[in-house]
Amino acid sequence: MDSINYDLERILHGFTEDVLKELAKKLKRRIRINKSNIIHEILSPPKGKREDKVKVWQEINRLLRKDLEGLTNEEIMAFSFNDVPLNDQFKVGYMFTLSASLEIREKGEQLYCQAKENKELDEKNEADALSAAFEAREANEMIEISTALETIESRPVKELVIGTSGLKMHSEEQVTEEINDLHKRIKTLENKLSKANTEALRTKEQFEKLKLNLGALKSQWVREKEETSRYRNLVLELEEERTKKDKVIEALQQKLEQRKTLVPKRAPKRAIEQQNHKEALQVTDTVADKSSSEIDLSFYQGRKALIFAERDNEVDIRLNALGIIPIWAMEIDWNRPRRRMSTCEIVLYKVNNEKLQKLDEIRDIARYWNIPCNELLNI
Repeated sequence: MDSINYDLERILHGFTEDVLKELAKKLKRRIRINKSNIIHEILSPPKGKREDKVKVWQEINRLLRKDLEGLTNEEIMAFSFNDVPLNDQFKVGYMFTLSASLEIREKGEQLYCQAKENKELDEKNEADALSAAFEAREANEMIEISTALETIESRPVKELVIGTSGLKMHSEEQVTEEINDLHKRIKTLENKLSKANTEALRTKEQFEKLKLNLGALKSQWVREKEETSRYRNLVLELEEERTKKDKVIEALQQKLEQRKTLVPKRAPKRAIEQQNHKEALQVTDTVADKSSSEIDLSFYQGRKALIFAERDNEVDIRLNALGIIPIWAMEIDWNRPRRRMSTCEIVLYKVNNEKLQKLDEIRDIARYWNIPCNELLNI
């Protein structure tokens, strides 16, 4: 299962046209008319930026994780492809692989592989049906032409006519007319036969061309799978790198705490400031008061700051210069601040008139965790 290549285009076909339009709008793509054109626009990075596909994967993962949260583990484990359209099967299988549960991820991988088998079988059945229809049509046309020729050849050149005066022969003029008529009918059938053969050859040529196109599309599909796999691996590597970085920072913080414990008399000035900061965090009322006043950021060197605002590179650079590690909550999850807030030592936010209720919730949670919370002003 580790070698599965997830096809981005097939996963996108599982979304509705409205969802694809919203996705294209978020990725700053042009909105097209039909579903296939929208998908093509999403998969075409502007100005050839290959790393733009990483953003596509991130947005798709965000949408699918949101859908996954609405399902229980029992519903997922009992799920099957009984009535699921073929185009939706790839999206559902990949969605399950995003679960935190190992058992659900394995089921998602199995469903995705099953979707690939179903797709290949469907393509094979379409090709077989096209070939069979072509052969049946060609056979019917040949039978019809052969029957017509046999009917013409079985007619006598001269016909006997039985009249009142006994057995009489047609006149020479009548015989000539019959022969000419017969020649005309034969000529007409020959033309029809030639036309049928030409059309059959043209159809056969189109079928061969279709087979070549299918082969080219399959080769392109394989290349796209390999490229998609590389992008997905890149995303995983970036996430692993971020996790390693967090672990290193936590290890450094633990070492600093150990040094403070072992050598209290020779503790550096920064360690004393951090100790004062720790004592300040234990006073809930002080935290509540600080939510409306500026915070001295010198106390938070080497600490994580959770920021509820649109990412600002200038603010990011200034915080890093102060030795503070900024975590931009707007890129993590604005709607679920409690999940990340407990791992941070300071919370900064930018006033947003459209989200006043959400800002009140953030301040309440910060007060609950005894975390200083302040408006993002002049850093």
